[in-house]
Amino acid sequence: MKRIGKKIEGLNYKKREAAYAIIERKEDKKVAIASANGYFFLFGGGIEKGEDEIEALKREILEETGYTIQNIKYFDKITSWADGIQKGPLDVTATCYLVQLDQKVTEPIEQDHEILWVDVNTYKDKLYNEYQRYLLEEYITFSTSKSQD
Repeated sequence: MKRIGKKIEGLNYKKREAAYAIIERKEDKKVAIASANGYFFLFGGGIEKGEDEIEALKREILEETGYTIQNIKYFDKITSWADGIQKGPLDVTATCYLVQLDQKVTEPIEQDHEILWVDVNTYKDKLYNEYQRYLLEEYITFSTSKSQD
């Protein structure tokens, strides 16, 4: 498993298992990213006690977007030393899935998360976390090779 980022000596890193989604929109090949408080992120987040990765992913997407998800496919797993902004320094293990939004079933709990449908090439360097930028780069490589098949 690949590790991203540099560990800063003297910081106390908290372990965090997380699940994230690259949400695809097939008709125009755009992906959804979260815009929250001036930062850009992949949708998803921490796995809570008693959850597996898929359960956490479904819960996080529902909380952040109000949508259920479908066509869930494993994409990649990565570890990273990261700045958790409000959570402090994190030692993240992030599992990423390719998904599509299904049905809007509620209003998002996290009101500060806006869905932006973007071209990945335009936003790949704008995500806050280095490991999420890496995942989008991998997605670009994957989707380019897939379209050439």
